[in-house]
Amino acid sequence: MELVNVLEINYKNYGKCLKVTNNIVEIIVTIEYGPRIIKYGYVNGKNHFAEGVKNKISTLHGDYYIIGGHRFWHIPENKDRTYIPDNKPVEYESMFNGVRLIQKIEKWTQVQKIIEITFEENSPKVKILHKIISLNAFDINIAIAGITSMDKGGIQIVPIEKRKEGTVPNRSIVFWPYSNIKDPRVYFGEKYVAMKVCENTVENFKMGFNTNISYALYYNENELFIKEFEKIQDKNLNYPDMGCSYESFIGNDYIEMQTNSPIYVLETNKCIEHVEIWNLYKDVNLDFIETFIDSYKA
Repeated sequence: MELVNVLEINYKNYGKCLKVTNNIVEIIVTIEYGPRIIKYGYVNGKNHFAEGVKNKISTLHGDYYIIGGHRFWHIPENKDRTYIPDNKPVEYESMFNGVRLIQKIEKWTQVQKIIEITFEENSPKVKILHKIISLNAFDINIAIAGITSMDKGGIQIVPIEKRKEGTVPNRSIVFWPYSNIKDPRVYFGEKYVAMKVCENTVENFKMGFNTNISYALYYNENELFIKEFEKIQDKNLNYPDMGCSYESFIGNDYIEMQTNSPIYVLETNKCIEHVEIWNLYKDVNLDFIETFIDSYKA
């Protein structure tokens, strides 16, 4: 028996969308363009994803709009390959306990993006499977980045590697050229790095983490969004951006949570995959977050 309901709706300024729910949480995805996930939250509850982000990036192929919600693209980042406008309709198919979103083939890169969303029974937990298929006539080096734009007003928490034994480094932090290391929106603690949006600070900030940690948190209005991902342990695979498996970007009115796959050599008519697991907790306080981090099995 199907555990989810799928309904076509019009949602705010995003046009025709799909509302997918297991009656505990709901996900709203755009189908006039994308694939984009605009909302993930409890049924009739708050959307912690940013909406209506107005950032525009001009490229040789047209304007790419960062409209909020969750998207994914391929990296290493390149303005004329990564920011391919996703303004064409998306096909969708019902799956057991979920839905599959299928993008048209990107003309300039000859790759195709697919997202599969699967709900757990009687749970707020959902699995987000990102796929990229290559139709190029040659092998390409490519990684997947899953990027979720979170609404202002909350705090992003990136746990720090727990292991403290040994004599060799076990973590590194990478800063982008425009980042101010003394940015007041960033706090370095003993167990985690915390980040937030401040309306009176408009400069962009981005940092990345090379660590074995495989999750990050976003706390807002006593609800906790958990974004887990698989950290691939393979000495033959490297992560992008100087080894970052996780990255965060702070804008003037939203904050991004980005998980990366390793860089793969992708052959013609083959695909690569990158999995995220999303979860939500209600009625959360900061003590719960500390306990969660202490007890989490990385």
